[in-house]
Amino acid sequence: MIVTEIFYGVKCDRCGEMNDNGEYAFWNDESGAIENAYDSDWREIKGKHYCENCHEVNEETDEIIVYQDYSDQLKSLIKFIDSVAKGINRKVHEYNAEFVVKCSFYKKPKMEVFEENFIQSLLGKLFISLEYEQDKYNRTTCIIKLKHGLTT
Repeated sequence: MIVTEIFYGVKCDRCGEMNDNGEYAFWNDESGAIENAYDSDWREIKGKHYCENCHEVNEETDEIIVYQDYSDQLKSLIKFIDSVAKGINRKVHEYNAEFVVKCSFYKKPKMEVFEENFIQSLLGKLFISLEYEQDKYNRTTCIIKLKHGLTT
């Protein structure tokens, strides 16, 4: 017999990362998914959920401060890497003046030239650089740097 089951997960409204406690990313009920996210230092503000990397807590007032939303260009870059370029192990690192997006690829060491050109075009004035780094095991990591952009 085939049975349809609905599962629940919690996704960060800022960066798009899914809550994954290392064992499970989805639960049979909504409250279980939310409870697990809270146990992983996720927070909910006005119906939106934020991972531990997208907010901080003011120690004096216990107020939750959510960082500025990602720009549309950064969101599009993440979507492009994940779905079109088939990037794996994608991580976004945020610094004062820039974002650094790192990823690798399962079936190829580098992106095709047209993919690199698309990224430069997509990011426009926010684009800083696109480089590749090889580790001691000959694994290649793509490193894309872009300026902080205004959200739209």
